[in-house]
Amino acid sequence: MPVERRSGSQQTRSAIIAVVALVIAVLGAWGMIRLASGGQGPVKVQLGDDTFDAGYATRMADQIDKDGPLLFSDVSGRGQRQPIYVVHIGSDDKDGWFALSAIAPGAAEGCFVTWNPESELFEERRAADPAEGRDALGERCRDVTWSADGTDGSDGSELEAFPWEIDKDERLIIDLRPDQSRTTTTTIATSGN
Repeated sequence: MPVERRSGSQQTRSAIIAVVALVIAVLGAWGMIRLASGGQGPVKVQLGDDTFDAGYATRMADQIDKDGPLLFSDVSGRGQRQPIYVVHIGSDDKDGWFALSAIAPGAAEGCFVTWNPESELFEERRAADPAEGRDALGERCRDVTWSADGTDGSDGSELEAFPWEIDKDERLIIDLRPDQSRTTTTTIATSGN
């Protein structure tokens, strides 16, 4: 069988094209990783939901009255970045709701807010050993407690609270978007100054 012979310039051109394609592929992969991780630029990609449909308000109020606040391990779809407690206080199913972050301000890694049914307060603890049972409380991280509505922290802090509404279907909808007025200030620069 005949084999095509290429000149040295054709081989050099093929090698250059292969190197350029490899550099473009590496830069593209790097850009995708940076974009997916949040990057440092002016555009921030946020994966997951901005709102969380917690369920029917009447059912949830009955369950909370019976069992205490409900823990949702990750309502954002972002991988345990936003666990929340849903609390209901009072007898009106359309009022008295609190959606509170299960991560306290200044919490160490692995420490979460947990509901202590005996004291009827939130505490900061590490996850309990699963062998101890479903209702076991883990080791205390800090000696801090919060009331059922997330206020009155024994250290003066409050748990982050998320806005909520009861929709037309009587479902509790929680807004997970950060409150810009509370967490960040945005300055827009204008040209010509």
